[in-house]
Amino acid sequence: MTNSIKITLLLAVSSILFFNSCKKKGCTDSASYAYDADAKTDDGSCKFYYGGKDYGQLDVGSEVDLNNEFDIYFDGVYIGRSLYYFPTGLSCGNAQVVGKVLLSGSHVVKAVGNGGTVVKQSTVILTAQSCKVVLIENLQLVSSGGSAGYNCSGGTCYSVADGATYATYGACQTSCGGGSSAGYNCVSGTCQYVSSNADYATSASCESNCGGGSAGNLTFWVNQDLGCGTINVAIASYGSGAISFYYSGEPGCGSSGCANFNGLSYGAYYYTVTSDNGCTWSGNVTVDTDCQTVQLTL
Repeated sequence: MTNSIKITLLLAVSSILFFNSCKKKGCTDSASYAYDADAKTDDGSCKFYYGGKDYGQLDVGSEVDLNNEFDIYFDGVYIGRSLYYFPTGLSCGNAQVVGKVLLSGSHVVKAVGNGGTVVKQSTVILTAQSCKVVLIENLQLVSSGGSAGYNCSGGTCYSVADGATYATYGACQTSCGGGSSAGYNCVSGTCQYVSSNADYATSASCESNCGGGSAGNLTFWVNQDLGCGTINVAIASYGSGAISFYYSGEPGCGSSGCANFNGLSYGAYYYTVTSDNGCTWSGNVTVDTDCQTVQLTL
């Protein structure tokens, strides 16, 4: 066989192999869980979560005891009734929360308490092929239906808009540890916040007897793009900071793109949060460690 014939045959085989590789069939849509990065021709095998490419799921529940049950509406349509709270955390897919598969995009989530006593509502952004948890306590208050103040759950004071037991955060702290005084104890030269049996009513009084000052750093962060634009965090009588970046896991204090507050004396602080696109939060946080983080969620 001459060299020219061998070369011709080799080129022919190479062309066939190249042609076949270019025609490899499979799912070419990267949004599909069946995506094949090597496929060149889509063969209709793409499959998607939630029944379609442009869909996702919204789940609504609570991580604190709000002393209420809530009827949940998506875009004005009744979805179900929230009956439980999940103090250890709430993740997507929990069978006891109210949820539904929806077309991705902007949706209005509304929670209505027993007899309409409390109405909370916010607009949330659902990303295609994702599941989003919306916490009732983070929805914006539309109507309180009763007294505003604080309730105690698990030794912690939290803000409520109806059926409040305590008018002020301080009054709640005093009784939040089972009826004993709330404040600070000195442990190994450091002041630590406690919810009962406190030796000192304030951080300052504890510091003066504890052998040194006690201060920590506070960082507010988000774990995904909430569609809120730049998020501005303000702490009463202290200052403000901005969240411009999200982290997939909990960041350390002082991380860039977070709202950072440094050198805060141990104690309770009230914060308010606004954003470019109308997302709002508010609440109280107690600083009693070197680094305290607060995750904002919708």
